[in-house]
Amino acid sequence: MSNSISETFDNLIGLNPDYKYYVYRLVDPRNMQTFYVGKGSGDRVFQHAKEAKIGKDQDEKSEKIAQIQDILSTGKEVICIIHRWGLSEKTAFEVEAALIDAYPGLTNKIGGHHGERGIVMADDLLQALTAKEYDDNLIPANLKYLIIKTSYSAIRSNGSLYEATRRAWKRSLRSVRQYKYVLSVINGIVKEVYEVEKDEWHRSMIEKDKIEFDNNGRIANDHIWRDLIGKKIPSDYRRKGMSNPVIARKLTQNN
Repeated sequence: MSNSISETFDNLIGLNPDYKYYVYRLVDPRNMQTFYVGKGSGDRVFQHAKEAKIGKDQDEKSEKIAQIQDILSTGKEVICIIHRWGLSEKTAFEVEAALIDAYPGLTNKIGGHHGERGIVMADDLLQALTAKEYDDNLIPANLKYLIIKTSYSAIRSNGSLYEATRRAWKRSLRSVRQYKYVLSVINGIVKEVYEVEKDEWHRSMIEKDKIEFDNNGRIANDHIWRDLIGKKIPSDYRRKGMSNPVIARKLTQNN
């Protein structure tokens, strides 16, 4: 993409400063598969290929950049598709999140905004809307746990709830080893509770800067944990803006 075309695109699509955003897809021309979904303004849609060409982030090359470089090495160019344009930033976030849900297996490092309102089966949505919160004060204070928010699209990509829950998260290995229990949560509802020993936490073999656990899917069978299945996580863990998919238990004064 020449600089002149890029600048023209930037100027024309950003005429209204309040509705300057758009949502786009990057498509591999070799198989016409979408491999990245993004939100941007100006010439953002073209910047990924530019970064790949100059070798940006070479030391920690992202999966997205690696795929673009592979495409370019064949003499082809990435196909850029604008899905919606003339959007406010808020609307762009919503469209981006919906598209990320619709295209499993993307190279996006993180999911879209407002994942708690993401793709869901109707029965599960009904459960999410009517489920009662579990009472954190009824869980002994010495039982530390992590909440890991996953999704149905992650299950499709990884093959099972366990695989979607156990890998791979941006967290320090030292910090997670103090948590013996992991609550797997989708759309705010506890789907499973895994018991994880200290030495079952380790660094990801694929993404060295992330951690994961490997306990062969062992679930926590104590009645305390089984009573959480199907219940909603407390509002403290669902506050607006709390986008981190890994949340440590908050100990209250009553614990």
